[in-house]
Amino acid sequence: MNKFWNIPNVLSLIRLLLVPVFLIVFFFETSDYHIGALIVFLVASFTDVLDGIIARKTNQITKYGVVLDPLADKLLKMATLIAFAVVDIIPVWLVATLITIDLALIITGVCLFKRKITIPSNFLGKLGTFVMSIGLVLCFFAKSMNGWNLYILYAGLIIIVASVIVYIVLNYKRVFNKNKDDKVVREATATKIQESDQQIEKTTSETVEVESEDVIQEATATKVEDKQKDKA
Repeated sequence: MNKFWNIPNVLSLIRLLLVPVFLIVFFFETSDYHIGALIVFLVASFTDVLDGIIARKTNQITKYGVVLDPLADKLLKMATLIAFAVVDIIPVWLVATLITIDLALIITGVCLFKRKITIPSNFLGKLGTFVMSIGLVLCFFAKSMNGWNLYILYAGLIIIVASVIVYIVLNYKRVFNKNKDDKVVREATATKIQESDQQIEKTTSETVEVESEDVIQEATATKVEDKQKDKA
């Protein structure tokens, strides 16, 4: 089933739309704990859980959803990380590292999608995202956490890095074989086209030769007739 408009994909779109809403509420809110932004973040996170459950229960897992769902998750996480970095709750190096990983995964996912290859996230990736989400929620209460929110974020970073390594190891051969298969198909197609061109040239050449022989025969017959007329 590859239809775009289904409930899981709509929930992912809602999550995407909540990203700018989150940033607006976060930076215009006067509360030290950003309660309004926390509510938006939790609603967006709930749509993530809900669309996953619905997609599996109703078999509405589509090639669009495989790309859209993690894209929405990563953009929400990136927006939240940047917001906390701006107010000095999360160190900039951690935000830069996580965003670099997410951007690399997004670009890789888009490139694979264009080549009609979809690779869902692995268990470690989901676990890392879950741990990271807990850490981000605790960042809303950073003044009361005594740094524990950062420790959880560090743990999430370690799990995510491990998931990326596993992702590469498990899917390298699949992508490499896809490249090899595409190359074989292109070469086979090029060979067929070349053979077809050669056959056309051969056929054309044979036709020209036949036509030339016919012309020669007709010319010879005409000369013979002319000579017979002259003798007569």
